Amino acid sequence: MSAVDTLPPLSAAAAHNAALLDGTTHRHAQGGHSNVVVFEQTIDVEEDVTDFFDARFSSRKDLANIKTLLNQQTELGQDLNHKLQESKERTAQVLRQAQTQSKLALNSLQDLESSALDLEEQMENSEAFAAGKNKRDQRSMIEELSDLQKRVQALEDAKRYIVVLSRTQKLMSESRELLQTSTVQALIPYKSLVDLTNNVKHTVASQDTKLERHLSASVEGLLQDFKGSLSRKFQSSLDAVGWPKAIADVSTITSDKLDDFEASFKEFLLLQEPIYGALDRSSEKPYPALLTMELMVAPLIMRFKFHFEGKRPTNRLDKPEWYLTHILELIKDHAPFLQDYVQGIVQATEYKEYDVKNDFIRLLLGAVERKIRLSAPAMLDSPEILSHAIHEALRFDKTLRENEDYVPPGQTTDWQGTVQVYLGNREWLKTWLRVEKEFAVARYTQIMEDVDAWQPAYDDMGEKEYIIPTKSAEKLMDLLEIVTERYRPLPVLEHRTFLLDIQLDILLAYHRHIRGLVDQHESLTYSFVRVMPGAASADELNTMGIEGLRNLCQWLSSVEYVSTTLKDWAEDVFFLEMYKEISERTQKIINPLNSENEDSEPEDMASRTRLDENGTIFDESVKGFGSLSKRIQELIVRNITKDVFGSMKSYVSLRSWPQIEMSDVGPQPAVLQDPLVSHHDYEDDVSPELYQPLTLLTHSLEFLAATMPTRQFTTLYRQVAMEMQDFMWQKIIMKNSFSELGGLQFARDVRVGLWGASRRWIKKPENYHRKLRDASILLSLQSAKANSPPAMVSYDQDKKSKDQGPTTRTLAQIMAVLFDEDLEVGMVKRRLEEIGVLHLGINEVKDVIRRRVECWR
Repeated sequence: MSAVDTLPPLSAAAAHNAALLDGTTHRHAQGGHSNVVVFEQTIDVEEDVTDFFDARFSSRKDLANIKTLLNQQTELGQDLNHKLQESKERTAQVLRQAQTQSKLALNSLQDLESSALDLEEQMENSEAFAAGKNKRDQRSMIEELSDLQKRVQALEDAKRYIVVLSRTQKLMSESRELLQTSTVQALIPYKSLVDLTNNVKHTVASQDTKLERHLSASVEGLLQDFKGSLSRKFQSSLDAVGWPKAIADVSTITSDKLDDFEASFKEFLLLQEPIYGALDRSSEKPYPALLTMELMVAPLIMRFKFHFEGKRPTNRLDKPEWYLTHILELIKDHAPFLQDYVQGIVQATEYKEYDVKNDFIRLLLGAVERKIRLSAPAMLDSPEILSHAIHEALRFDKTLRENEDYVPPGQTTDWQGTVQVYLGNREWLKTWLRVEKEFAVARYTQIMEDVDAWQPAYDDMGEKEYIIPTKSAEKLMDLLEIVTERYRPLPVLEHRTFLLDIQLDILLAYHRHIRGLVDQHESLTYSFVRVMPGAASADELNTMGIEGLRNLCQWLSSVEYVSTTLKDWAEDVFFLEMYKEISERTQKIINPLNSENEDSEPEDMASRTRLDENGTIFDESVKGFGSLSKRIQELIVRNITKDVFGSMKSYVSLRSWPQIEMSDVGPQPAVLQDPLVSHHDYEDDVSPELYQPLTLLTHSLEFLAATMPTRQFTTLYRQVAMEMQDFMWQKIIMKNSFSELGGLQFARDVRVGLWGASRRWIKKPENYHRKLRDASILLSLQSAKANSPPAMVSYDQDKKSKDQGPTTRTLAQIMAVLFDEDLEVGMVKRRLEEIGVLHLGINEVKDVIRRRVECWR
């Protein structure tokens, strides 16, 4: 057994590298020189010379340039010879170094073989080593073997280094030479070099990063050589077509220039993948910019920097619209050439997903964003300028989205815009929000300080279906609409929701202001203690009569207009999307308008833990203003009824209702038994005590009808009618007894007085006083003695339909039915319906009947 046989076997990689090294050494030895032969081809000199002269000298005139051409070719030949000589010297030097390293490696291997033989001999002759007695010698031999193994590994690594370096140099030389003729062919050895580098990173890089750095630098250097060569070629084609000037008509450029542009464009794109990697079409992120577009945009960006980043007068901090307009003009000027011609070239490549115009815009926006980052810090000392710049950026972004349909190529999510550069910085964002809130509050203060703030915004709307807002309400909503429109383009929810803070703050201030006025009105109007009874102050006079009603109507119009406008806004797509986003991110929203309103009912806690999926962004605001509107309406009703009821003291104190006997005036026509029938020439004057109350009521209703829209007027009239009905029911009907003539007089007061005062604006006012209508029928029933026989007409015969009107019955007949305990309730109600009593309950009918002096029950 030889010493060589005892060495550990070489790894597969080491054996492969050794084979490569041996092969290389063998070829070098056979060739007798160190030059690497890349191409072997036979050149026919005479044929090449002939072709050369045929191509350049087609006529005698061309012979005049022969000297110039000869000088050019001489210089070209000298330059090529010089480069060839340099390449030969570099190649020879590398090969000499490789040979030297190989010889050293061989010498080391021979030394290792000799050492292994000596070691084997010592192991065979040493019984002490075999018996394990001499541990000191055993330890020494193990350490020596370990050291020898490390040296062998180092030699193997050195051999691999040499092979890798030699291979790297060869691929780089091949790639550079092929680049002179074909970029496609030059990329083949380049890709092999990339693969070699990746393989080394997974094997050798963990042991020595110097080789990895060298290979990476080689790949990068070769790629930069490619990029420099192709970019110069593409730049020449750009210069030929006149870029970066706007090219409005491609037909003005010769076909050979366009062909050269297209060829160099496509050739330059061959480096897109080597530089930026393979295109990831599954990602939501935008694609990398095209190399060709980077080169095309470069002079435009340089001009942009010259005008807007230097000391030129065009670089003004307070005029961001200048450079933004400049960018829009560049897009407008170059879009025809990019869309009509360049896009077609890109469509013929593997990058057809690109929109070249949007890629062009994206590269220009890089300069805009850089300009913003440079300018924004200086704007912090002048927040108004910062606010102006952000508004201009929002307008700029909106223009790109709407007019240019801009989306970064490959991006599937919404583009956040250049404004995001401002808003992405917390300090800049806080400064801007503070300025915007201060502006909104200042504008709101001006609105409320206007002396005509509560005057109607219009003299006449022309339609009674719409609310005539006050000037303050209209200007307030205009201000909020301006806030909405200015910040509608904001792309991020967190930034858009701040406009709600501005709007809610202003709405809350307006709500509190009106509520304070209402509180003051209520305290002056309904105070129980007067310092000087009978003497009212100027403020108290403003709460009385038509003047007080005017103030309440102005506040009501303001509240209703704001509430109605908010309902319309809530259905806007912008606010619906915002509400959806908020509902997905939060479980609770508390609106200060609702919490500030003392009239709001407590809400179920479970219902406030999440937002209503069918709700809107302004639901709570509308609810707060709705509660305030309800309170003002109640005050309007109280204002009207307070004056009317105050003037009805003499009417309420009448005690003549039961004292008028029917025999004093003789029989009355049957027509008076139906208070709904229109009066003719018969005596139908209302009680004189009712003149003043009816006058006050008429004036109040006339003012309301002229001030409020029809729907609002009807709502208020319904509430006034309910108050009047309850008052007359409690203070007159239930407090007095009535003879037949007294009942007829009361019926006339209701029909001619109360309803007549309202019939000008309400077609059927009796529908709003149904209890009074029924009570008037009962109180005006024809009298009959209690022991008199029933009327000749039976209840079971000759029934009249409702279309024929109510049946004529006497008081005795109605009492007989009403107090007959054997009759069913349904039968009693049908008998009451026959005389027109439709809305009172049986117990209420009995209470009214007992008001007649003839009633014995």
